[in-house]
Amino acid sequence: MKLSFVVGVVTVLAAVALFATPCQGQVWEALVPLITQQVVGLWKNGEREFFGHQCTYSVTPTVKSFELYFKGRMSCPSLSSVRGEALTRSRSGVEVKTVEDYVKKVLAQGVITEEEAKAWITK
Repeated sequence: MKLSFVVGVVTVLAAVALFATPCQGQVWEALVPLITQQVVGLWKNGEREFFGHQCTYSVTPTVKSFELYFKGRMSCPSLSSVRGEALTRSRSGVEVKTVEDYVKKVLAQGVITEEEAKAWITK
């Protein structure tokens, strides 16, 4: 998580809290956990089995030209040294594009067959 993003969010929340009336303050007490949950939910890390190997993946948000993008990364060290990467505006779409990129790279290396790759690559 970029430090500037965290500092910005904390600054905005602190400024709003200072100027909120007591009634508005109660509303903010209820909203802050919900907002925090949504912001933290933008990041995703995990593991999954892929072609019989344990693989790791991550999705991180990034801002380009004042627009929110998602960067995906995937690697399977026991299968190949390559890493699949993608950058899209869609949080769910970045996972699909990252897997496609990884599959194309391991297919080009000859690690998997074209038949195995067909199930993971969309036209």
